[in-house]
Amino acid sequence: MKDHSMGSLVRAGIVGTLLGGGVGFVLGILLAPEEGQKIRRRLAYQLEHLSDQLGEFVDQLTNPDQPNDARVDADNLVADARTRARKIQEDIDALMGEARRHGPNGDMPMN
Repeated sequence: MKDHSMGSLVRAGIVGTLLGGGVGFVLGILLAPEEGQKIRRRLAYQLEHLSDQLGEFVDQLTNPDQPNDARVDADNLVADARTRARKIQEDIDALMGEARRHGPNGDMPMN
């Protein structure tokens, strides 16, 4: 008997769940009491949407190193926060330098 890794079992479970859900959805739409043309339009839209989502999911599984939109947004947010933190630190250093130049009473030190 072949040993399966936990990752392959999880992927198989997810794919099975998605396929089962898709089949159940299609059957539900086909058996729903609506006009035929409206059902076909709705079904076509939902299947296209589902195939897009499934394609994205498979891409993420097959290319885990490729960053997704959420990862890119998070990386951009972190980079922006670091830039702002550096700017704040520079402003604080400038204010501290100015305070040292003016002395403890706020007056310019005498030479």
